[in-house]
Amino acid sequence: MQPRMAEPGLRSRKKAKRRDEIIAAAQRLFESHGLDATTMADIAAAAGISAPTVFNYFGSKDGVLIALISEGTNEAREQDRPLHWNEKTDLGTLILQLFLRVSRRTLEIADKQVWRYAESATIRHPETELASQYRYTNEAVISVVAEFLDGLMLTTRSGAEVSPDYLARLFNDVWMPCFVTLITTEEQTLDEHEAHLRARLLPLVHMIFDEACIAHPMRKGMPE
Repeated sequence: MQPRMAEPGLRSRKKAKRRDEIIAAAQRLFESHGLDATTMADIAAAAGISAPTVFNYFGSKDGVLIALISEGTNEAREQDRPLHWNEKTDLGTLILQLFLRVSRRTLEIADKQVWRYAESATIRHPETELASQYRYTNEAVISVVAEFLDGLMLTTRSGAEVSPDYLARLFNDVWMPCFVTLITTEEQTLDEHEAHLRARLLPLVHMIFDEACIAHPMRKGMPE
């Protein structure tokens, strides 16, 4: 009986492995051949399986793209969470580095033309699952930033309390146009993106928070 009891788990692991292999093959093809030029048959051939199998797993090329974006984003979010805090680093640099990490990891998940496609698809067809996933990805960025800020002892220049979610959305509204410029300007490098973002983000940090908070940020629960 024991071998039969193990079969469902084994089948699930095999399906998960095959799914990962399809996504990895698609990612390579999107980068080397371009999104538009890549067909489901190409993905199947690169993964060493039949085209109907790829359709069974994902339904369409957009389905593969959705999986690539969602799973890559979730994995990056979990892996990068411990990196957001860096002792003896000013608040502006911490926030800047967090968003730069998001930009860099986003381009590791998929190249610029894939993100241009997702951005365009969201505008042209906002009701699709791809558009929904793209919006979710942006909300996930906001959630990560809000979580980070919520763990800090923050004081504003006005003395007023501001919710971490509001601050995260405010900073995201600065980052997003910079990111769109990055993905729509093929020749722009991450270093140029950093300079672009730094010039817009750091003044906002100094407008919101007092100088002591910026110079010596502290995490909640740390001894003063």
